[in-house]
Amino acid sequence: MANATAWIVWLAGWAACGLFVAAAVSDLRTRQVSNAIPLLLLGLFAVYAAAGAVRPATSLWQHLAIGAVLLAAGFALYTTGRFGGADAKLIAVAGLWAGPNDLAAFLFVLGGCALLLSLYALLPHAGARRLRSELPFALAIAPPSLAVIVPRALP
Repeated sequence: MANATAWIVWLAGWAACGLFVAAAVSDLRTRQVSNAIPLLLLGLFAVYAAAGAVRPATSLWQHLAIGAVLLAAGFALYTTGRFGGADAKLIAVAGLWAGPNDLAAFLFVLGGCALLLSLYALLPHAGARRLRSELPFALAIAPPSLAVIVPRALP
């Protein structure tokens, strides 16, 4: 990657981290994630890939396929009422960022975060009881996304 595009990759990575944190905070506070966040994350990934951060070019198709599979799985869960629509979009774009090299680690950490979120919701205090009806799943999606993106964004 040329020095001229290194700052673009760096900036896109950190901007994506900020958007994943914003999604988690928004979901925790309002139980909603704006559609703008996954769209912006998708656009940032396009910039990230165009700047040469996704190599070889065949790997880009793998990133896109992972995002598509996670989107389909998320919407299948959404149609059963077990998942929010914003969560489906957010997990798809997170998988897009993870790509084939980091997918296993991403899914493993995601599973652990989802388990911790679910266990917390079962605790017998008022704050946990409020989470039971609608888990803010962006809280489980953000940490593994950050775990994948932050090391790439570090110089």
